[in-house]
Amino acid sequence: MFLPLKPDYKLPGFPILTVLVCLICSAVFLKQQSDWREFSQAMERFCGASRSHVETIVFDRIAAAQGTDSCAGIMYTISNDPDRDATEIIEKMASEMRPLAGFNAADSSLYVAQMLQDEVRRYDMLVPKDPDTGLAYYTGSWNPWTMITSSFAHGDWGHIIFNLVFFFAFAAGVELLIGSLWFATFVLVDSLFIGLTGSMAAAAAGSHYWTLGLSGVVMGMMGLFAYLLPKGKIRCYYFFIVIFGSIAIPAWILAAWYIGGDIVQLFTSEDHGVVNVMAHVMGGIGGYLFGLAFLRKIRRNAEDIQYEFERQSFEKRMR
Repeated sequence: MFLPLKPDYKLPGFPILTVLVCLICSAVFLKQQSDWREFSQAMERFCGASRSHVETIVFDRIAAAQGTDSCAGIMYTISNDPDRDATEIIEKMASEMRPLAGFNAADSSLYVAQMLQDEVRRYDMLVPKDPDTGLAYYTGSWNPWTMITSSFAHGDWGHIIFNLVFFFAFAAGVELLIGSLWFATFVLVDSLFIGLTGSMAAAAAGSHYWTLGLSGVVMGMMGLFAYLLPKGKIRCYYFFIVIFGSIAIPAWILAAWYIGGDIVQLFTSEDHGVVNVMAHVMGGIGGYLFGLAFLRKIRRNAEDIQYEFERQSFEKRMR
């Protein structure tokens, strides 16, 4: 395990906005966790309700045809597809299901569609919307608000913990170099840049998807740090079984390793699992371009800061 943790120098102040972003992400995630528990309990109550023998058969046959969980998977698919309305999905499910005994194919499809319409009305009354609705960004929506909110929402504990650790390692130094106004502007601009480029890539590929997490902005902070202080070092901790320690690594090397690795993965692998590699790559590129476009003067000042860091480091080694 290799973990960037903090700038390898004493910060000249307290990174208020960096900590605030971490607190906001934590608060949003805890609310998500609470909402998911409520959603899961409501889904269990809905699917656990008594049904007729015929209704049970219908759910089982649709589940077999769709390759999904009986009831829960079916209802979630019907109610949460952003590209198709419920009626379209229901009609497709009913037509693909093996016909019920005593019905011809057309009558069976009609009966099943009506039954599912009734189930959907009851589902909508009893089960809340997907807890991530309104937070996660769907690339087919082109919604600037969820482009931003998705950066502050996360999928699980591992997702948020690693994102916040990496974020603090780079963002704290960036904030104190560029100031609060530029820092807040960059978080918003990079979130929009990640969303827009993700939507364009998804539209070109003809396959839209949901995304959430701070990792794109994290990579943006990494790219921006590398632009402002390429030789500025980040203290990284490593451990392997019983071997552990720390090492200070220049920001440009870390940026090349992480962003470069994602670029290679983006073009050499078709299956990225649940990781939005496109967001990583475009976030990192966005960070560097933001610095190049707006922060050249700050970079010139940062060169003096970098020289002072190197001088202090040399004197420390000579003692």
